[in-house]
Amino acid sequence: MRKPKVPDYVPQQSIRWLMGRVHVGTPDAEVEADMRKRCSKATEEQAAACVEFALACHHENQGLYRSVMSGRL
Repeated sequence: MRKPKVPDYVPQQSIRWLMGRVHVGTPDAEVEADMRKRCSKATEEQAAACVEFALACHHENQGLYRSVMSGRL
């Protein structure tokens, strides 16, 4: 999976922290809706960048879970 180019205004550590607390079975649509709600005061471009980064973190966590559960860690 490719890592998105993250603009400087995206709060990467905060989003990583939030995504670390989201269950790996949570659907992408729910993650996106939560991030858009949190970015309600941001522009559409800023919100889209945050959503893209959040989904990348979420998919990274899902990959880690699959690796651990399959014994390939």
